[in-house]
Amino acid sequence: MESRWTTTIIVVLSVFVIVFFMGQVFFTGRSDVRTETAYVYDMTEDIPFEGVYLRDETVIYSAGSGVLSYEHEDSSKVGKSSVIAYRYSKETDIDVRRQIEALDAQIAVLNEAEKLVGTDNSQLETITSQINSVHSLLTDSIISGDYTSAAEYENQMLEAMCKREIARGESTGYSDKISELRQQRSELSSKLSGEVQSIYANDTGYFVSSVDGYEDSLTFDTGDAITASKIESIIENPDISEGGNAVGKLIADYRWRVAAVLDSEKLFGMYAGSTVTLRVGSQNTELKAEIVSVTDTGRGDGTAVYVFQCDRLTPAVVTGRTAHFKLVVNSYGGLRVSRDALRYNEAQERGVFIVRGSSLVFKKVNVVYWGEDYVICSQEDSDDFLKLYDKIVTEGKDLHDGKIVE
Repeated sequence: MESRWTTTIIVVLSVFVIVFFMGQVFFTGRSDVRTETAYVYDMTEDIPFEGVYLRDETVIYSAGSGVLSYEHEDSSKVGKSSVIAYRYSKETDIDVRRQIEALDAQIAVLNEAEKLVGTDNSQLETITSQINSVHSLLTDSIISGDYTSAAEYENQMLEAMCKREIARGESTGYSDKISELRQQRSELSSKLSGEVQSIYANDTGYFVSSVDGYEDSLTFDTGDAITASKIESIIENPDISEGGNAVGKLIADYRWRVAAVLDSEKLFGMYAGSTVTLRVGSQNTELKAEIVSVTDTGRGDGTAVYVFQCDRLTPAVVTGRTAHFKLVVNSYGGLRVSRDALRYNEAQERGVFIVRGSSLVFKKVNVVYWGEDYVICSQEDSDDFLKLYDKIVTEGKDLHDGKIVE
């Protein structure tokens, strides 16, 4: 009995020893590692500041009471004598007026289509091509959320389809439909509570629906005279207008300026005539600007009044008298890599280990920016360098080329 137990124990121990050594042989050269994926990363170093806009602006006045409905979005370019707004007696009149305008557009479309009545079908191919083109534009507008353009394309589509019906002989005209629409228009017109007042632009320019009271004093050319205390006062109180009969304003030119009080030491090397890059608010759009003047504040603290000029008008820069800006000092783009992942090969070349299949491969990196816990590496064409979506080893022991990993 004792002999059997001894034999059993010996067999179990033998199996354990065999399994142990087989495991040692099988896992030799393998180790656990932690990885991250190389992806594209953009980073900018910037100087934030708050500035005051200088623009040539003309206020549009219109006496009267009621509800205003604007015909243009802020920053839209408008022509002289074009309608910029309508004044209605009541809020409900606005919706009625829009329904009337929609009916007018449909009537115009049908009248245009009826001009083909009595002609041959020689234009059928051109009309079909137009339908396909407009359909594509209509779809793109809906997907992008540009519903104003979508409404215009909808009318163009309706006109083209009506013309195709006539060209094919499927319709002899739309007189009955036009009469029906005109009747609807007449019924809607009777619901208007009073006369609709049209307000016109007195010149050509870029329309803005708000005023702040600084339109006459903060013009494009006042940058040379503006002081640091004046800038700080405007930033503290950026709107001094009570509105009155003002319904909006026109910016005369696409050029604009911004004045700000900045630390000259932070802008070392930037002087009048220098070209810089600005970002407005939370916008990612980069705007090229020129420093047109630098005037010491006289405070003895190293600050100066900087005036920047930009020749690109965007919706972000037309509203409000003040705005937050970022002056982009440096901009970096490339592959983001944790600093813990950086290694050196036998040739003392900087790089990282990546997992390729089940083994490690050393890839070189060219660091263009050093962050606190990461670096940004340029994307190189050579296969010797790190590539997008490579699995980078951030943690592991005894790392070397060709090592088998799990």
